[in-house]
Amino acid sequence: MKRLFPLRIEKLALEGYGLGYHEGKAVFVPCAVPGDEIEAWLLRERKDVAFAQAENFLRRGEGVIPSRCAAFGGEDPCGGCDWLELDYPWQLRYKRELLSELLQPLAPEVEIPETQASPVQIHYRNKAFLPVGGDEKGLHCGIFARWSHHIVQHQSCLLHPPLFDKIAQRCLEILYRTGVSPYDEISHSGTLRHIGFRCSRDLEQVQLILVTRSGKLPFSNLLVKQLTTEFPQLCGIVQNINRERGNVILGREEKLLWGEPWLFDAAGGVNFRIHYRSFWQVNTPLLERIIGILSGMLSPDDVVYDAFAGIGSLGLCLAGSVKKVLCIEENPAAVADGEFTAEQNKIANASFLCAKTEDALPALLGTANAENAERPQVLILDPPRSGVQSQALQAITSAAIPRIFYLSCSPITLYRDLKILLDSGLYRINLIRPCDMFPQTWHVETLVGLELTAQAKAPAE
Repeated sequence: MKRLFPLRIEKLALEGYGLGYHEGKAVFVPCAVPGDEIEAWLLRERKDVAFAQAENFLRRGEGVIPSRCAAFGGEDPCGGCDWLELDYPWQLRYKRELLSELLQPLAPEVEIPETQASPVQIHYRNKAFLPVGGDEKGLHCGIFARWSHHIVQHQSCLLHPPLFDKIAQRCLEILYRTGVSPYDEISHSGTLRHIGFRCSRDLEQVQLILVTRSGKLPFSNLLVKQLTTEFPQLCGIVQNINRERGNVILGREEKLLWGEPWLFDAAGGVNFRIHYRSFWQVNTPLLERIIGILSGMLSPDDVVYDAFAGIGSLGLCLAGSVKKVLCIEENPAAVADGEFTAEQNKIANASFLCAKTEDALPALLGTANAENAERPQVLILDPPRSGVQSQALQAITSAAIPRIFYLSCSPITLYRDLKILLDSGLYRINLIRPCDMFPQTWHVETLVGLELTAQAKAPAE
């Protein structure tokens, strides 16, 4: 294949690539959409596929708009956004199409509705961790470029609140003057690795997290004094210490430099305490839409297990609609947040179990079967991108839980896990609902509902 060649983008593929065909090979191109006609520059080639970038756009497809961000269309574009040049209705359309192509064969009879739109399409992220670099002019931060760890700087990112960038810039100015150096992942030297944020929806509370390679952070008291004076929204400043090599952002050690390691935010009528280590969906308004969808499908007599519960953002919000909720979560900080939140909101019918889901479900469901104890009618699964472990899926099918709601941010692992549940012969899919948790990117949150088949129900009846 020549280094430079003409290509027409025919469709979109997972990971946000535009897909075209040249010399019998599938060619994947980032930041390209169906209908684009481009001069493609070959980046790498395999036996059946190739990866390229758009050297020139000869013609643009439907729905393309100006990107509004200089970092998106540069020579080394930022990897934060995939579809910033797509008008929002087209983003919703393509997310539904991607999911339909992958999941519709698993449930041909289920109609997949239009993607649930996010109430907010820009500056929606309540959490961000930005890698830090530097040169002779000072420290800087940004987002990694696609396929690399090159930091692409920006003045104001369209994904998170502008306040994050203002605090970051001021923080880095102060740290540079105190002699703090950026982390170098090759030599495993330097101090500052990432600068992180989490905020409440109203931006009245902001956490600042400084991830460092060692425990030393000179003039930290001066930093705290200046930042808290200039930014009264700050409610906590944490130094997280990550001494290890690798791509994991947070380390096991921490120092609380000022304030508290958590903030407070509300969703679904519940006021949550959220530790900086705890999982909390990045798009709170869209989270509330999902809670609304789920609450309409539950009944007052339901016993619900909320697995991979985090701080209980789903389970605690749904507790008022059901008989009982058990939240299963392995992160102690998240469990502490959830228990505090339940007590403060007087939610008496919800409890937490601090355990890994793959360990807890076999034990809980096996005990319920053996002792005829109170078994769940509903199981909510909201796993990380890696999906649900095989032993947990085995426990689910062995217990034949009547209804399952699987909320996933990874279509690939969602498909894998659904296939296992369906292959058991016990379940059928009755709901597939794409939800746009991540506007301006290809990522999509998907809610899938499963129920026991008529044949699986028959023996119990």
